[in-house]
Amino acid sequence: MTSFGRGGVEVFNQFEDLQYLWRDMVRQGAICSRYQHYSWMSNWWTHMGRSNDTSPYIAVLKSDRGEPALLLPLLRRQVGMLHVGVFLGGKHTNFNVPVWRPDRLKDPGAGIAALIDGLRCHTPPIDVLVLLNQPATWMDVANPMMQLSHVASPSQAYGGDLDADFEALRKVRMGSSSRKKLAQKERQLAAAMGPVSYFKAETPAEIDRVLDMFFMQKAARMHELGLSDAFDAPGVKEFVTAAAHEIDPDTGTSVIELYAASAGDTIIATFGGIVANGRFSGMFNSMAGAAYRDYSPGELLLSHVVKSCCERGLARFDLGIGEAAYKRVYCRDAEPLYDSIVPITALGQVAAPLWRMGLALKGRIKKSSGLLRALHGLRQITSRRIES
Repeated sequence: MTSFGRGGVEVFNQFEDLQYLWRDMVRQGAICSRYQHYSWMSNWWTHMGRSNDTSPYIAVLKSDRGEPALLLPLLRRQVGMLHVGVFLGGKHTNFNVPVWRPDRLKDPGAGIAALIDGLRCHTPPIDVLVLLNQPATWMDVANPMMQLSHVASPSQAYGGDLDADFEALRKVRMGSSSRKKLAQKERQLAAAMGPVSYFKAETPAEIDRVLDMFFMQKAARMHELGLSDAFDAPGVKEFVTAAAHEIDPDTGTSVIELYAASAGDTIIATFGGIVANGRFSGMFNSMAGAAYRDYSPGELLLSHVVKSCCERGLARFDLGIGEAAYKRVYCRDAEPLYDSIVPITALGQVAAPLWRMGLALKGRIKKSSGLLRALHGLRQITSRRIES
């Protein structure tokens, strides 16, 4: 049996120091989501994670034989007097898991206990771990972080299995009348606006064209809803652009893949996602304005993307965290997520219960339609005041 000791935990504060080890773990079959691949994480850190009060805090658990068994990609963030360890990637990751080798982590309980023990001995310290949106399993293997105390996250993710035969899949997931209605909308769109086509952005020029339209459509839609545009936050556009242009040597595909639907010469919908280990994870989408909305361009493009995934032989498709009616067509499976608040220092012991109370309150708000409407109204008012 593999054994672990506190000396087997090493913490890295520079991405460059870990590139070979991280990539090697993934190439040798370590389990993780696409979000935890080195290329995705390093792009996020370069363009979005850097600030005066943050630094990478990437913990590597090694066996007594010196073999890396688990890599936990954390960000050390200062919050008042606290130093908090959170998953790298922030709100842009839908699934947070470590990178781990089950063949080297045969006793997850002992391994995670050694990891926490090792973090308590590390300088500079983190006071508390705030580990959110963790799936219980990944690639049908139990997530070792579930050895820690955890509670259900306020929101779930949504995914579904794919089939090599897209039409057979669509017949199961979409009723006959819905399929006919969508086909009719596509015909009406072509008659009114020009030939309808779908494509994956492959060349630098295509990538830039799709991204330009995505950012414009997303900004217009958020303004229409009276909400702030998350993609207008510092570094977000730069991150998405860099990741869309980079080919990940670990997968041979773009770090972020882009798809678009066109009517005539106009891009009317966009979709971005990531792929690894037979799974496509949707990250973002956009649609053109009111002139096209009745034709459901987002649904048309989504069907094309799912069809493309089926033709590629992918096994699963997800649309990330949060409820939305359109997700239920191809993503009927609710994927529960879990949160862990783990004190590391004495200060963390004081802060952890308060943090848990805050998460519990967030969960109650999300489950209350009245409170959600009040929060939405407050966000609209705040957005308008910022713009004025």
